[in-house]
Amino acid sequence: MDEDISIEEIQVLIKKYPLNAVLAVASFVPKCKQLLNELDKLGGDIILLKTDESDELEEVAIELGLKNIPSYQIYTKGVLVASSDEASEVNVNSIQQALDKAATSCCPPSSNNNSAVACCPDPNAAPPFDAADVLKLVATSYANTVNKNPGGCCVSVDPNLNAYDMEELIKAGAKEANLGLGCGNPLTFSCLQEGETVVDLGSGAGIDCFLASQRVGVSGKVIGIDMTPDMLSTARANAKNRLQGDPSRYDNVQFRLGEIEYLPVADNVADCVISNCVINLSPDKPRVFTEIFRILKEGGRIAISDVVNRPDVEIPNHLKTAEALAC
Repeated sequence: MDEDISIEEIQVLIKKYPLNAVLAVASFVPKCKQLLNELDKLGGDIILLKTDESDELEEVAIELGLKNIPSYQIYTKGVLVASSDEASEVNVNSIQQALDKAATSCCPPSSNNNSAVACCPDPNAAPPFDAADVLKLVATSYANTVNKNPGGCCVSVDPNLNAYDMEELIKAGAKEANLGLGCGNPLTFSCLQEGETVVDLGSGAGIDCFLASQRVGVSGKVIGIDMTPDMLSTARANAKNRLQGDPSRYDNVQFRLGEIEYLPVADNVADCVISNCVINLSPDKPRVFTEIFRILKEGGRIAISDVVNRPDVEIPNHLKTAEALAC
């Protein structure tokens, strides 16, 4: 790139190509010399920033987040999908591996299959607004996640990031049910008591249901609601396996297929309704809260961990259309 290139022009270039790497180098660094000699081996479009050629190029690299020399970022259709860090060995092989991984994980919709989910979103595409389309997108993304198919949700592999205690997970037999799809742990403030009935909206593979099961005891009941059949099958299998693993665990959990806008639960049943990063996905949130009120007993309570929209902050378009972030 010429020394007078701007950050805006770089971003236009990044979006221009379906797959590219932005590489920051300095010719006086020995590692960079070898890298520059082997760049023709890379299979992909390379945007090269030689930071030692001008202060402007160095500033552009820093603004992009390329603060180390050498370092790289991988983009698919303008979306950052991988980057090096201080611990990374930056060479032709590591960059090619990152490019290959980005290329194979990218699954644009097929013209022959309108139901395909794109894990490489079009930054210019409009987000789905129709309620049926939103529900279909969410259900497909969750199904892809539980089946380990491309086009699934973003996950956290570390239970500590969502405030789960590993010992508690093991005790409840819920370790396998933690797919890392939550954004917190509603049980930390649910104040569950022995004998209570709990309803989990969007129960997924069952992690929060199994943890709640141990808290409400043998006289309590936990009902998990999920609209994705594949996720429901996984949760029921997890429920069966956890009891075989330890007969002292309570057999007080059941899973029901249903949408959280139309809960398959009778009136005045729940002492507590919990939900973990699911209500934000609903196209009709007022309806969800109406249903919560309907199934709660008098004096019942809710414990919800979720993300919220800040009206004063504009969500970038590439996030609006990123289907992997729809859950």
